Amino acid sequence: MEWMRRNRRQRAVLLAPGILAFLIATFSVVDMMLPKPYDGVVLDSDHPGSSIVRNVVPSSGAEKAGISPGDTILGIDRTMLKGLSSAQLILSRHKIGEEISYLIRSGGRRLPRGQLEEVRVLLGRRSIWDGSYLYAVLLGFCFFLVGAFVLLRQPKLPVSRIFFNMCALFMLFLVCRLRPASYSWVDSLVLTTGTVALLLLPAVFLHFFLVFPKPIWEWRHDPLARLVGWLARFNKNLLPLYLLPPIVYALAVFWAHRRGNTLPLISGAPAPNWWVMVVYMILGLGALGISAGKLPDARQRRGAGIVFLGALFGILPFVVLAVGFPSFLHTERFLSYGVAPLILVPLTFAYAIVRFQLLNIRVILRKSILYTVTTAFVTALYALAIAFANHIFRGTAIASSIYFPIFFALAIVLLFEPLRQHLQEPVDRFFFAERHRLQEAMVRLGEAMTDEVELGPIVTQLVDRLPELLHLHFAALYILRNRRLYRIAGPESLPPELPANDILFRHLKGHASLLRIGDLAPIRLLSSQVDEIGELLSRHEVEMLGLLASSRRNVGLMLLSDSAGQTRLEREEEELLRALLHQASLVLETSLLLEEKTRQAEFERELKIASSIQSSLLPKKLRSIPGWERAARCIPAREVGGDFFSELPCPSDQGGALIYGDVSGKSISGALMMMAAHEILNAIALGHPDAEDLLRLSNERLYGMRDRSGGREAGRFVALGYLGFPENSGRLRYGLAGQPSPLILRNKGTIEDLPLPPHRIPLGALSLDGKRILETTLDPGDLVLGYSDGVTEAQNPDGAFLGEDGLREILAGCRDLPCEGVLKKITHDIQQFTEGRAPYDDITLVAARRID
Repeated sequence: MEWMRRNRRQRAVLLAPGILAFLIATFSVVDMMLPKPYDGVVLDSDHPGSSIVRNVVPSSGAEKAGISPGDTILGIDRTMLKGLSSAQLILSRHKIGEEISYLIRSGGRRLPRGQLEEVRVLLGRRSIWDGSYLYAVLLGFCFFLVGAFVLLRQPKLPVSRIFFNMCALFMLFLVCRLRPASYSWVDSLVLTTGTVALLLLPAVFLHFFLVFPKPIWEWRHDPLARLVGWLARFNKNLLPLYLLPPIVYALAVFWAHRRGNTLPLISGAPAPNWWVMVVYMILGLGALGISAGKLPDARQRRGAGIVFLGALFGILPFVVLAVGFPSFLHTERFLSYGVAPLILVPLTFAYAIVRFQLLNIRVILRKSILYTVTTAFVTALYALAIAFANHIFRGTAIASSIYFPIFFALAIVLLFEPLRQHLQEPVDRFFFAERHRLQEAMVRLGEAMTDEVELGPIVTQLVDRLPELLHLHFAALYILRNRRLYRIAGPESLPPELPANDILFRHLKGHASLLRIGDLAPIRLLSSQVDEIGELLSRHEVEMLGLLASSRRNVGLMLLSDSAGQTRLEREEEELLRALLHQASLVLETSLLLEEKTRQAEFERELKIASSIQSSLLPKKLRSIPGWERAARCIPAREVGGDFFSELPCPSDQGGALIYGDVSGKSISGALMMMAAHEILNAIALGHPDAEDLLRLSNERLYGMRDRSGGREAGRFVALGYLGFPENSGRLRYGLAGQPSPLILRNKGTIEDLPLPPHRIPLGALSLDGKRILETTLDPGDLVLGYSDGVTEAQNPDGAFLGEDGLREILAGCRDLPCEGVLKKITHDIQQFTEGRAPYDDITLVAARRID
């Protein structure tokens, strides 16, 4: 309630000077309508205090008595005048309808100049309805109403206050300064007020057109604009502009007094100030003309152009006829003709507000009302046509025919609707041109977005063009990814990301995907997260939320600020915006899908490259070692995997070694770890081929990698199996660090597990040393099978694991197969067991048989 009272007080303060001016103008009009005796004499305001007749009201008592312009009234009712107040006092003692005597000194029109004459004057009633003054009064109040409307709609804009003051001064000038002068003190007060308005009006006029519709120094950089900008920085109210007219007036009075002359007047006001007004108005029109031709904003430019034309054709005749003619031709006969075109100024300004929303004022005109007025106008035309036709054909043979009314009525019916529709189109174009232009711009924007497939241009169209079309401060676009909304366009001051809230999304869908922040109140009570979002966006002056969603998915969120002129979007604009957002949702969804597919294709291509690199690390063929037949195979669960095998150098008396590993993790991360482990093992083996040294140093290196990552790689390790094959010897050396125990298929068909070392913790899991290398003996024909846990963890569709028993069963049928054939059979039987399902984990198999 406090803010409402504060707003009312603020508006009262802003309106106070204008209300005072309105009261003075109303007082002037009411005074002229009071039933006071009036002789019909209009005094010459260019001679203040004198009783020289300037004009005589037609059909008044003065005209009937023969009083003419230029005559001087010396006495009334047999009493010599000592001043205008004495004339008013004498007339106040009489009543309307009485006839009294006037002593007149002729001005030379009817009698010789200077001749005295006594005439009888019938006192009548003073009427405002006579002459051009009524038009001036109506025009003045028209100015005031337009100015008050603008101020009430946009009280916070300085330009609105300047415009209101200008309109109030125009009203005082028209109602007070142009009032026919008479004898009363009210006339003196009102005429003096009009003179003061004339002193202030030029500066306010120039000030307004320097800042309308946008301060000229903000978008122009020529010397004059910079000069005005410097004045505005010196004093935001441009006080020097307002000081010049009073200074001119003071200098004119001083100069006339010094020379002993009377101050030249035009319509009772000082002539120099009329010329100051002319200069200021020409400068103001020049500034407005520059705005009409050069403003960056097309809407403001068109609106300023309309106002410029109205001001030009309204003020130019006034300057010529109300100032030029009295100054050079010494006649005010054409003054009323100069005032008449001034109506173009408020009319064109009102039209510019309706059509172009100047000063961000939106006037809602209902089409139904305009169409009703159009229909009524057409109906009136047809009524006149019927009356005219009846008048023309009255008494003729055609009119006496019984068919004449029928055919005439049919003609009216057939012509009525086409004429109404033809009038309706220009009415639409006249009053709703901006709305149609906005609709066309929205359609073009939608078409431009539809033609784009990349995300960047679509975002640019939305975020850059929407504020321009709807006159908003800003727009921002958030895209939904991984249950978060990420800002991809918009002011940097907005949050970079927002939580994706299902309650908010459902609420937006329930309101046709467009909602004001204030309308979130019901769900802010239901969700603390929505309340936080609403509070955050309100602080950043977000006015509206637009959900970007299709029938398949939510795409993102559009944030819109309030209007640049503090006016809300109208219902028609919101409907256009909804349609555009729906179209944008479909285009954005297509673009995001294309982006996702492109990213997926690039990822798959990179996977293939990584797979190729990974495959190149695996030996294509194991080298031959006397006394041994060997084979190895690695099958990744995905495009790339974490399993590997490799041949390592051994001490010269130990033949060759084969390692097989299983890195924790899968896909890309597992593959990277696999390549790192492969390179570490091979690099260390070059300098430390001894098996126990190899495992110890590799464990230290892999564990150190985890430490250097700051714990980010905690849980990354390598399960490793080591098999050493001495040449021509059945002594098999092996080590295990996390791998299952290898199986031995004896030449007699029995299957045994190799004994496990004291501990087989994977490499890199702990910093413990002491990996031991064990030995066992294989007879000729015996086969050892090393494998990763992906073999025993293979699952069938029922969820059952192959297990070690299943592997033993497969291996039992491989006694007569070579090593390569053993691996083929095992992988084949695993595929049969899983029924062709992709393996969950990588599979690595290593087989070696002792041969003679």
